[in-house]
Amino acid sequence: MPRIMQNSRCESCGKAFSGGGRLCRACRPKDTRVPAYKRGYDHTWRKVRAQVLADNGIPKEAWPLYDVDHNPAYDPAVEPDHTKYTLVPRLHSEHSRKTAQQDNLRDKNGSFARRVR
Repeated sequence: MPRIMQNSRCESCGKAFSGGGRLCRACRPKDTRVPAYKRGYDHTWRKVRAQVLADNGIPKEAWPLYDVDHNPAYDPAVEPDHTKYTLVPRLHSEHSRKTAQQDNLRDKNGSFARRVR
């Protein structure tokens, strides 16, 4: 069944737009992250990730539900080799929660706080 496009009003600028969400395309924040391959997640990482998931008995059909967590948090400036970290498979929601609470600490303004190493 085709999806019906709904008309919405942007909460930021007030203009009408088609589609879901609270903000129109012009008001949505841009993804300014560096591409994944430049952050160290390339073909080598995909092989390591597959190995971790397989070694932990997770069926291949369920792999999209999982993220592989680095412990301590991955930092290519300190150690670019993924295999030198403790790697733990986590469901995506669990990994996101852990990352937000422990790895990406923020200051009172919502900016990333510097980690003490």
